[in-house]
Amino acid sequence: MSTSTHRLALLSVFTTLFLLCNATVFAQANQYSWWYELHNYSGDYTKILPISPAYMGPNALPVPEILNGKLPEKSYIKAGGEIHFSEGDDTQNGYVELYVPLFSKRVGLSINMVPYEHYKMDMETRDLRKAMDYDGKGTAIGDLNIATNIQLLENHKLWPDIVLSINLKTASGSNLRGMRYTDTPGYSFYFALGKTLPTNGFIESIRPHGIAGLYVYQTFHTVYRQNDCLLYGIGVDTNMKKVKFTNALGGYQGYIGNEDHPLVYRATLTSTFNSKLNFDIRFQQGLRDFEYSSLRMSCLINL
Repeated sequence: MSTSTHRLALLSVFTTLFLLCNATVFAQANQYSWWYELHNYSGDYTKILPISPAYMGPNALPVPEILNGKLPEKSYIKAGGEIHFSEGDDTQNGYVELYVPLFSKRVGLSINMVPYEHYKMDMETRDLRKAMDYDGKGTAIGDLNIATNIQLLENHKLWPDIVLSINLKTASGSNLRGMRYTDTPGYSFYFALGKTLPTNGFIESIRPHGIAGLYVYQTFHTVYRQNDCLLYGIGVDTNMKKVKFTNALGGYQGYIGNEDHPLVYRATLTSTFNSKLNFDIRFQQGLRDFEYSSLRMSCLINL
């Protein structure tokens, strides 16, 4: 084959690739043209997204677990399903969690995530959130959350048990365009305190507890690059022979002020059988800046 033929072949390949790339870019731009017209915007879409618990899916910026100040004694795997209802967004998702003691029972590693999420928004909610799902529905994969929990004080005669929890939210969650996950990292540090108080009768003991700390997540805002939030929560465990019933109230206070003050109530019923398999069911009600009623059912396997 002559040199001129080689050149013509290469030119043909590059021309084809160029046309395909331009066609892809044009198709993508045309796919979201309705969104840019609706919001009267032509720049980087991330700059105007309202990254806030009130404007995203229920698993994007949830209120952290309100720990009771005492670490589990054994490794476990928890798996289950969750449903969330609101006026404009119905979501269903799976949930998995792994807990492993490290070095001793006083240090534990916890890993959890939502492996799959399905959702459907109405058009009003889609437009309020500036989501780019034309039909308001889709799927997503959640963030991987990693926590190191350290038992600082335990079984003291006067003082409560104290746990320091250090948490990292990765940016592994998908579907920012659908306002399901932030595609940004976050972290939290908080202390959890609790004290078991023995009782007589059907209720064997109660355990009041609470948390306080800092919760931080990154945004795309040009002025507020991250939101620093005061994290808080209170609760009480009611321990019976084979069951634990927990009531808790918690939230965080962001400083940006874009409806970033979520407050939730949680009621959890957990079996405490002396076996490898236990179960829990949790109801959660958003009270402020979190417009969801949620129900989670899961099983816990002790390892």
